Amino acid sequence: MLDPDQAKVVAHEQGPAAVLAGAGSGKTRCTTERAARRLTESHIPGDAMMLLTFTNKAAAEMRERLAARLPQGVSLPWIGTFHSFGNQLLRSHGKLIGVPRNATLMDGEDARRMLDAMLAGPFSDKTRRQQAMALNEVILANGLDITAHGDLIAIKDLMDQAGFGPVAASRFMQRLRRYDKEKRQAGVLDFSDLILLPARLLRQENGLAEDLRGRLQDVTVDEAQDTDGAQFRLLNLLMPENRTVLLVGDDDQAIYEWRHARPENMRDFIEQNQAAVYRLERNYRSTPAIVSSGANLVRNNLNRLEKNPYAVRKAPAVDHLRLYLHDDSDTMAEAVGEQLQAALDQGAKPDDLAVLYRKNRLARGVESALLRRGIPYRIKAGMDLLSFADVRMMLAAGRLAANRRDVRALSRLADLVPGLGSRGVGKLMDGAGDPLANAWRLSPQAAAAVEKLAAAIDALARRGPTQLMDWCLQTPLFNDWLVNRARRSLQAGGAPAARDALDQAMRPALSRMGAVQRAMTRRAQTLPAGANDESRWNAALEVIAAGTEEADPDQAMVTLCSIHAAKGLEWPQVHLFGFSEGLMPMERDGVVDNLAEERRLAYVAITRAQTTLSLHHAERIDMGSGRGEQETEVSRFLTELGEATVEQFDRRGATPPAGETPGKASDWLAEMRKTLGG
Repeated sequence: MLDPDQAKVVAHEQGPAAVLAGAGSGKTRCTTERAARRLTESHIPGDAMMLLTFTNKAAAEMRERLAARLPQGVSLPWIGTFHSFGNQLLRSHGKLIGVPRNATLMDGEDARRMLDAMLAGPFSDKTRRQQAMALNEVILANGLDITAHGDLIAIKDLMDQAGFGPVAASRFMQRLRRYDKEKRQAGVLDFSDLILLPARLLRQENGLAEDLRGRLQDVTVDEAQDTDGAQFRLLNLLMPENRTVLLVGDDDQAIYEWRHARPENMRDFIEQNQAAVYRLERNYRSTPAIVSSGANLVRNNLNRLEKNPYAVRKAPAVDHLRLYLHDDSDTMAEAVGEQLQAALDQGAKPDDLAVLYRKNRLARGVESALLRRGIPYRIKAGMDLLSFADVRMMLAAGRLAANRRDVRALSRLADLVPGLGSRGVGKLMDGAGDPLANAWRLSPQAAAAVEKLAAAIDALARRGPTQLMDWCLQTPLFNDWLVNRARRSLQAGGAPAARDALDQAMRPALSRMGAVQRAMTRRAQTLPAGANDESRWNAALEVIAAGTEEADPDQAMVTLCSIHAAKGLEWPQVHLFGFSEGLMPMERDGVVDNLAEERRLAYVAITRAQTTLSLHHAERIDMGSGRGEQETEVSRFLTELGEATVEQFDRRGATPPAGETPGKASDWLAEMRKTLGG
C-alpha cells in the first residue's frame, strides 16, 4: 500500500522530476513500484529504461524487488552503478576511442603509482607532486577532459586557483596527456576512466549518443545527492529525448563532499530543467524522538532543499535519545560492551545491534570490550579490503589473466618471481605482444620463473574468475609468497614459525581474499548463461571499482562500522561512539573543514536507529594525533537535537563490574587476537 506522496511519484509519467526522499521514507519501494508500473502499464521496453544506483548492493536489491513485481515476459531494465554502466559502454564501443575490449581496471594504488611516476620528471618535489595529483582529482571530479578543447578554459581556471603558473601548467598538462596515452597502450583503466571515457565517447561519437538517447525513455538516479560533477555531466549526455529523468535522493544525507560529490546537483537539476518536485517526508523507520531530533539537527544547515520529516510510528512509552557521559575511551568502550551484553541477555539478536563511529581507530576499544565478553561481531570493511597487499596481489593475477598488457599488474606480480624486479619487467614490456613471452630477455633463473608464471596465468585464464582464490592457494609462486609474508610477520613479533602458528597468521589474509572472491563470484554470476570468458573477467574485476560489499555473515553478529559505511543500513539499537567535539564534528588541527557535511554525517548516524539511540561521550579521548588522550567536550550538536528528546546519564567515576577493570584497549585487543589466532 502506497502513501499519498509515494503514489504521486509512482504515477509520474514523463518529464524531469526530483524526489526528495527523507530517511526511512521507503524510497526504494517507491522507485521499484514506479519502474514496474512504467514497464507494465506504460509498456516501456526493458532496454529503454535505466536505473542508476550508488552501490552494486543497492542495484542487486532493486533488481530482486523489481523481478518479483514483473509478470512473465516483461524484461528487466538495466540496473547498476554509473561506473558499471560506463564499464559496459566501454566494453561495447570503447575501441572507437582506443580502449580495447579486454582493458583491465587498475586498483587505486597502482593508478596513483603510475601517475606519480609520470609526474616525477617535471615535479621532483614530493609536495608539489602531491599538489599536482590533487589538482588532477579535482579536474576529473568536475568531469573535465584534457583532450576536449571545450574544457581547456575551465581546466586552466582550476590550475590558476591551484597556483600553477604557465610553465608548471604546461608540463602538468603534457604529463596528463602522456598518462592518458600510456593507459590506452597498456590496455588499462583507472577508476575515473569509467566516467570520463564514456562521456568522451558520447561527445565524439554523435551517432552513438543519438542512438542511445533515442532508445532511452526513462532514467532514474538513486542517491542523486552523492553524484559528482563528472557523473552529472555524463547524465546530461544520456538525457532521453523526452527528458524523463528522475533524481531520487536527500541532500541532508550528502556525506561525500570530501571526495568531490556535489549535493547541489539536485538543486541545479531542478532549476535547469524546471523539474517537478516530490517530497517523501513520512519516516517509517524510527520513533518520533529519533526523527524529530535528526530533523532539528539538520535544519541548522543553510542552502538545503526544505523537507519536514515526521514519524509514522507511534511513540513508545519511553521515547528519547540517551546521552551517556564517561571518563575516557576505555570506560566508554566497556560501558558500550556492557549495554550490548544486557541487550543480548534481554533477547535482542546480535544483528539488531550496531556501534557507529567517526574514526575507524575507535573500533579497537569496542572490539576489546566485545572480545572480553565473547560477543560475536563484524567490522564492516567494504573498500578497505582492497588496501591490503594480499588482496591487491590476488587481483593483479586476475587482471593479468584478463589482459597480458596490464603493466601495473605485471609489476606487482614481479614480487612473486625471484630475480625479476622493475628492470626485468621493463625488458618484458619492451615490444608488442604478450610480455610473458619475452622471458628469453632475462637471466636464466628469472626466465625460468617467468615461464612458470606464464603457465600459471594461462591456467588461471582458462579457469575463470570464480576460481581465482583456489588458483592463488594452489599455485606455488603465489602460495609461497603468502606463507613467507606470514612467516616474516611471526618473526617480527618474536614468535616461532611453527605450522599451527603459520596457519593462524595466514587466517586474516585468507579471510580477506575469501571476501573478495565471493564478491567476484556474485558479479560473474549476474551475467547471462553462456557469457564468454572476457565478459566474466570484466564483470568480476569490477570489484576493484565497487568494493567487496561483503555478504552478510552466516552467524548473527553485532555490527561495528564507520558512519560512512552505515549509509543505507538500519538497526533497532544503535550506539554512537564518540559524540564529542573533535569527532563530531571532526576536527583536523583544531579546525572543522566542512561543518555542514559533519552535521549531515551526524544526521545519517542518528537516522540509522529504529528504536533506541545511545550517544556516548568521554571526557578524555585519544584522537590518534600522536598527542595521547585529550580533554574533550560533548558535541556541539547536542544543543541542536532539541532538549526534550535527550535524557542524560552520567557514568563518570563509575566502578566497572568486578573482574572487568579495563586495561588499555590496544593491549587487550592484541592479547585476545593472539589467543584467537587473528
